[in-house]
Amino acid sequence: MTATIVKGEGWLRTLGFGSSTARYEITIRRPAGAGSSQATADGVLRAEVATMIEARSAQRAVLVLESGRSVAIVIKDLTPAGLVFAVPADPHRSAGLFS
Repeated sequence: MTATIVKGEGWLRTLGFGSSTARYEITIRRPAGAGSSQATADGVLRAEVATMIEARSAQRAVLVLESGRSVAIVIKDLTPAGLVFAVPADPHRSAGLFS
């Protein structure tokens, strides 16, 4: 398995509260070998507390990466380290993150 870490600053966007600036770190894991299962990605981000609470409540949000790409995220938890999330491996929602 290989892992790629993507770090940057962008925006956390929620349905109800709006958006705030965010710092993120995403780990993309790709299985080694042909015929392996598909890649997975998860990460942690820090943003304004109210925006993170709104995202946790909705259990989903959109992370706009430093590159400008929008990535749908599924919220797992809100910890002292930040908002823990997963990126669905759906090419229509992950904006080419797995490419």
